[in-house]
Amino acid sequence: MMWHTSLFLVILSNLCLLTLPHAIVSQNAPVTQENDPRLLHQAKLLDKDTTTIRGRMTIWSGLNDVGVRVHVLFLGLPKVGQYLTYHIHERPVPDDGNCYGTGAHLDLYKRENKPSCDMSAPQTCEIGDLSGKHGPVYAPGEQAFEVLYPDYFLSNVPDTAAYYSNL
Repeated sequence: MMWHTSLFLVILSNLCLLTLPHAIVSQNAPVTQENDPRLLHQAKLLDKDTTTIRGRMTIWSGLNDVGVRVHVLFLGLPKVGQYLTYHIHERPVPDDGNCYGTGAHLDLYKRENKPSCDMSAPQTCEIGDLSGKHGPVYAPGEQAFEVLYPDYFLSNVPDTAAYYSNL
């Protein structure tokens, strides 16, 4: 009887762990697989009077459906070259256009941003910290910034741990 009770407790504890994916203590992001090659997501910066910066980000499935490909284009950058960061946040921009309503960076694995993201170990970064994993936006003068890169830790498949488009 004791053996059956122990086995039951082990199975019960494993089921509890499976049903609590959001209670995960900080961990590295796994490489995403089986992304959907039919899906393409695009986000555009709002046309606001308070900034000259315009742009868009397009994300689709990576090669062999591993990770995703990210294309970023920003125009109207400041005349004095500055390094600018960009991220995927927890929530979409609210109707009033206030970016502070978007919440923190998308951080499904509870990494948080201390210490700062290390580009040489992107699996340890917040998955929404795109400039931390792939470099900041920079262009001299009034030039455009454009880049295409793979991100192996985001998923375009709904209901997966690294899905970014619940926004």
